[in-house]
Amino acid sequence: MTDLFEIEAPTTTTSLELRRLQRDARRHQRRIRTLIASAIALVVFALGASIAWNFLQAFKSADGTVADYTGYGQGQVQIIINVGDDGLAVGKTLQENGVVASVDAFWNACLAKPGAFEKVQPGYYVLPKEMKAEYALSALLDRDRKIEKNITIVEGKTVEWILDKVASITGYSIEEVQAVAADVEALGLPEEAGGNLEGWLFPSTYSFDPDVHPQDVLAKMVQTTVTVLERNGIPREDWQETLIIASLIEREAGSDADRPLVSSVIQNRLSRGMHLEFCSTIRYFLPGGLSVTTAETQTKNPYNTYLNAGLPPGPIASPGEASIKAAYEPAESNYLFFVTVNPVTGETRFAATLPEHNANKALYKQWCTDNGGC
Repeated sequence: MTDLFEIEAPTTTTSLELRRLQRDARRHQRRIRTLIASAIALVVFALGASIAWNFLQAFKSADGTVADYTGYGQGQVQIIINVGDDGLAVGKTLQENGVVASVDAFWNACLAKPGAFEKVQPGYYVLPKEMKAEYALSALLDRDRKIEKNITIVEGKTVEWILDKVASITGYSIEEVQAVAADVEALGLPEEAGGNLEGWLFPSTYSFDPDVHPQDVLAKMVQTTVTVLERNGIPREDWQETLIIASLIEREAGSDADRPLVSSVIQNRLSRGMHLEFCSTIRYFLPGGLSVTTAETQTKNPYNTYLNAGLPPGPIASPGEASIKAAYEPAESNYLFFVTVNPVTGETRFAATLPEHNANKALYKQWCTDNGGC
């Protein structure tokens, strides 16, 4: 009977001690591994610091002082600062091109002005040779030293006009730029545009490096349009329609104050099934003066809003942000008509009824008579 109760013997003091010793051994092994890893990291850090130090020492004078010029330099040389270049990389570029006497001198100049180097932008610069390092740093912070190609696209211009402008700025032929524009996928044109670049080249002033390719220019304009649409909270499914309406507003409104009102006329006429009858849509495919003739309004074309109901199939120009905002948020009004009665000042009259509109049209005709025609 006694043997039956001795089958499960209690844990002895010896077995507990053995477990404790095993735990201590494992802790000891972990401490050793940690010390080894720390030692390796320290050696790697020391080697890196030594290499950097020796690199800088290579640009010191024989007597151990830092080699540096004393003046503002002479002549000029073009240098390129690449994206991601740190102070040492830029110092090496400057030293190799004869701008500064040593990398060490430029590095010291950066250390003497905390935060200054972070303001240096990548790009092309023209600098004098043999400059004191601190003057070289100041020169890199001077935007006038940076070589840039600026291109300004004003509101209300068409793709045709913009491509010609890009060609003249970049030095590429118009045929080359047109070929680039045809590859809308490479430009990042959203699918909502349906492959139509019109209206998606945002009007603004852009700065590029001297060797910029037309694809980079056009892609930047497309991306800016996307940014503006997103910034104004316009849903993606409304992007193309918003740009179509905004382009009409851009070509029709005489002032910023008129834009929401023109937008309201568009919405009011569409909601009533009325044709828009905008002269700007005729001028999109038929060049001419301010006014359109009766014959021109009968010209068959998808963009003719005299013959075709609804919006035109695409934008008719590149709208600015004010027009984009107005297109998405029209004013509340009962206006169905508007006419610019003074093309010089942009004065525009709005009307809710046809008799009112005819009276406003008479003002425009009188202006044309007084100013030698329209």
